[in-house]
Amino acid sequence: MNGQIKQQSWAGLARGDAEFWRKLLHSEIPKLYGMFMRQWPNPSLVEELVQKTVFDAVRGCAGFDPSKGCPEEWLFGIARNNIRLEIRNRASRPSVDGDIAGYIEAIDAAPLPDEILERVETAQLVRTALSKLDEREQHVLRAKYIENLSARDIASQTGATEKAVHSLLYRARESLRLELKRTAPLKK
Repeated sequence: MNGQIKQQSWAGLARGDAEFWRKLLHSEIPKLYGMFMRQWPNPSLVEELVQKTVFDAVRGCAGFDPSKGCPEEWLFGIARNNIRLEIRNRASRPSVDGDIAGYIEAIDAAPLPDEILERVETAQLVRTALSKLDEREQHVLRAKYIENLSARDIASQTGATEKAVHSLLYRARESLRLELKRTAPLKK
């Protein structure tokens, strides 16, 4: 199917004629691939865009109008629209070029659903284990790790010495660790 497809076969496009589509795609997919590769030399992305273009063409074949051009031009119009869409999508994403730290922050700022669930489960386990500790241990751990107070600040708040707070923090962390082991044994 070199060159443009004859007008009498264009009806095969809208009808979904398998032989017509096979010939069209056989001749045009390498051209589509080349066009996308010139835009983005990333074979995985290019394959994805070629597949999207073919899918969009098959899905929208009933809207093909022979008076507006041949099937090849129509197919490449869909491909150009997919390029524009990809450019718009990329513009809305953080760029790796330049500020890589910003890109990494964007990834870290939006955890995956499994990570969110794991964080929620972990927080619940810690709350449960923490509630089983004595009040002094709970207080010192909350002051240190939730309120971000220093041992000196905790000491002045409780009337204890700084050394006593360090000792209590050590015992409280050990108690919490043991309680977590009892509550949630390690997964293998």
